[in-house]
Amino acid sequence: MKTVLFTLGIGLMTQGAILAQSTEVIRVKGGIGGEKAVPFTARYRYEQFRSGKVMYLNGTVATARFNYNILLGEMQFIDSRGDTLALADEPVVRLVGVGDDVFLHDRKKGYLEIIADYSTVKLVTRQGLKMARTERMGGYDQSNGTGAITTYQSYSSGNMSVSQLERKGDLVLIKGRDYFMIDRNNRSFSATKSNLLKVFGKHRPLVTDYLVRESIDFKREDDLKKLLRYCSELQ
Repeated sequence: MKTVLFTLGIGLMTQGAILAQSTEVIRVKGGIGGEKAVPFTARYRYEQFRSGKVMYLNGTVATARFNYNILLGEMQFIDSRGDTLALADEPVVRLVGVGDDVFLHDRKKGYLEIIADYSTVKLVTRQGLKMARTERMGGYDQSNGTGAITTYQSYSSGNMSVSQLERKGDLVLIKGRDYFMIDRNNRSFSATKSNLLKVFGKHRPLVTDYLVRESIDFKREDDLKKLLRYCSELQ
């Protein structure tokens, strides 16, 4: 597979990210190296590449078939020759529309998918993979698939390359999401209580009172939608 501006040795997770809501456990069989060690449906946001548009900061628009590579943190597309390429010139990418979904590009956090827009604030998410454990090989080179997933270890860019997927023993990955808020000045913040009070600083007493009354889990999408809907109405 060809790529533009990116190498295969990118980490499983962006530095400092914590997968907030584990949704899927993926087992990678030992001895299969590189990106293809992870199944297509786990690597990508969509089951196939979809028609979409990329919009640059200067207003230029280009069309192609896109898919977000969760493993590499890349927005990829199919070119006219059928090659899979990573989207180039990312510093000047404003957003990518894939079907009905919209991904905003943040220089530090990468591609953030909009899941709710309340005019004064947007709730966005970034999918990622995190290593849960590597299962040791037993007799006859069979992985010991016993025991619960209890040990978790995150890898940041440069600390874990895709080539390291080639090892003996099965690799267990967890697919999850990080949640962020984007304010009216297009600044992105992790979805935490302290950042919420920063974004809605003018209404801090009301927001604080709401958090006392309501049981809000900042790792649950439905709770975040309810919370930001309330806060946006204060504006």
